[in-house]
Amino acid sequence: MNSGLSQVAESNITAKPARLYYIDWLRMLAMFSIFFYHCNRFFTLAGWHVKNNVTSLGSTVFMQLFNQWMMPLFFVISGAAVYYSLKSRKTRGFIKERTLRILIPLVSIGIFVLAPPQVYLERLTHGEFSGSFFQFYPHYFDGLYGLGGNFAWMGVHLWYLMDLFIFSLIALPLFLPLAAVWVLADVAGLGFTRQMSGWDILSYLLFFIYGYLVFSNTRIQETIRKYSTVALIATVVLAIYGLVMEFVVKMPVLFGTPYYMSVVLVRALRAWCWLIAILGFGSRFLNFNNRFLGYANEAVLPFYIWRNCKKV
Repeated sequence: MNSGLSQVAESNITAKPARLYYIDWLRMLAMFSIFFYHCNRFFTLAGWHVKNNVTSLGSTVFMQLFNQWMMPLFFVISGAAVYYSLKSRKTRGFIKERTLRILIPLVSIGIFVLAPPQVYLERLTHGEFSGSFFQFYPHYFDGLYGLGGNFAWMGVHLWYLMDLFIFSLIALPLFLPLAAVWVLADVAGLGFTRQMSGWDILSYLLFFIYGYLVFSNTRIQETIRKYSTVALIATVVLAIYGLVMEFVVKMPVLFGTPYYMSVVLVRALRAWCWLIAILGFGSRFLNFNNRFLGYANEAVLPFYIWRNCKKV
C-alpha cells in the first residue's frame, strides 16, 4: 500500500527540465562580444560618448555587423530565462529575484556610481562642461540624460538592465512583426532609442517576448536547429547587401518611402536569420557543461557591470 502511494506521489512530481547549456555559452559569448564592441566604438565614424581623434570605416562596419545580432540575441536569451525561471518559482518569487538581481544593481551601482563619471567625461570631451568631476557632480542631477539633461535614469550603458527589468514585469505573450514595430517606433517618436546598439526599445521588447515563446515550444526549437544552416547562408547574403547599401550606395533612408520599407523589412529578416543561425548552431555544438561554464555563468552580470566601469 505504501509503495503504491509512493509511486503515485512520484508520478505526480513534475520532472525538472534538462538545462540547455548552450544558452549559457551563448550568453557568455555575447557578453564578451559586447565588450569588444564597446572597445571598438571609440574609433567608429558615428558619434559616441568619448571619441578617438582618428576614426575608421572598418570599425564602423564592424559596429554595424554587431548591431545586427548582438542585443537582439541578449533579449531573446533573457526571454528564455524568464520562461525557465517561471517554471521553478511563483510570480512573487520571480519579481523578488528580478528586483535583487537587476533593479538594485542598476540603481545603487549603475545610476549613482558608474553613470556620473561617464556623463562627466561625455560633457567634458564634447565641450559642454569645463571643470573637475567634483564640480560637475551637483549638475549630474540637472534634467534627464538623453532629454537635454545629465541624470542617467537608465544607467547609461546599463540601459539593458533597465529594459530587462521593465520587460520582465509587463511583457505578455504577444507576437507582432518586427518590421511593423520598427515603423511604429518611428511614428511614436521613439527612433532616438536606437542609440541603444542600433535597435529601438519596442524592438527589444519584441525580441524579449520572442525569446520566451521560442523556448516554451520544443517544436520551434527543433525547427531552428533544422534551418540553422539555411539561415546562416541567408545571414551572410543579407549582411553583405546591407553593408553595400549603407556604405557604398549610400541611398538616404527617408521615412515612408518604398526604400525605407525595404530597409525595414530586410533588417527584420536579417536579424531573425542571425538569431536562427546562432541559436541553431549553438544548440548543435555548445550544449555541454564544464567547470569554466559554471564559473562564467555566475560572472556574467558582474562582468557586464565591470565592463561598463572600464569605459570610464
